[in-house]
Amino acid sequence: MFTHHHNPLRSARLGGTLIALALTAGLAACEDDSSNKGVSAAACDAVVALGSAMSAAPQDPAEFASFAEQQLVPIGRTLVKEMTGDGKKAAETLSAAYDNVAESGDPTPLFESPDVTAANGTIGSIVHKGCDLQAVKVGAIEYAFTDIPSELDAGRVSFALENEGVEEHEMVLFKRNEGVTQPLEELLELPEEELMSKVTFTGVAFGGPGTTNYVAMDLEPGTYFLLCFIPQGEDGPPHFMGGMSRTVTVF
Repeated sequence: MFTHHHNPLRSARLGGTLIALALTAGLAACEDDSSNKGVSAAACDAVVALGSAMSAAPQDPAEFASFAEQQLVPIGRTLVKEMTGDGKKAAETLSAAYDNVAESGDPTPLFESPDVTAANGTIGSIVHKGCDLQAVKVGAIEYAFTDIPSELDAGRVSFALENEGVEEHEMVLFKRNEGVTQPLEELLELPEEELMSKVTFTGVAFGGPGTTNYVAMDLEPGTYFLLCFIPQGEDGPPHFMGGMSRTVTVF
């Protein structure tokens, strides 16, 4: 049985990632700025690309400073340049945080700083509402994901995880690997190492009661699993064992 006692850093790194902000080249730009309700094409590209880029985040702490310098610092500079108003202020907060991580090699402030959390939420909301993508609400309660459709179109998607419960919740998204046919229920019975050989981490969002947190990505066709690994109580079974999991097919 795959069980997971929650640690925010471990959850975020489970697939080799950080919480939801990274920038990489390669995604097509939005066709024009006019379709993005004031959000520039470059800003949309940067935030949508971040989920995929962070899947390459290093597991070795010794490599994190270099990773931050090459990936996170350019993100901050791009967002500062492209965002306006509240988004620009949020981008400046993130940019400063990325600079600090690149210098120290310690990613902890990206998870534990209230200012960084608020900045992530501000930029996530702007992208969710203003970019040309599928905007999907995911409700989180004890213990289920609500509202999310069972099918999505391939392409750009922004998930808004709305915690409508009384506990902390997270949405960890995995893509089932090609050639794997087992349903989620069977995969979760496997040892952790075997499970992780059959799925690929895609993105994560988490937050406390009454918060909305965002993650944007470019989804390829396939089968995806949404799971909450946070334990019930101090050291109880993870929320997904209480029913907090979903399967989504992307066409």
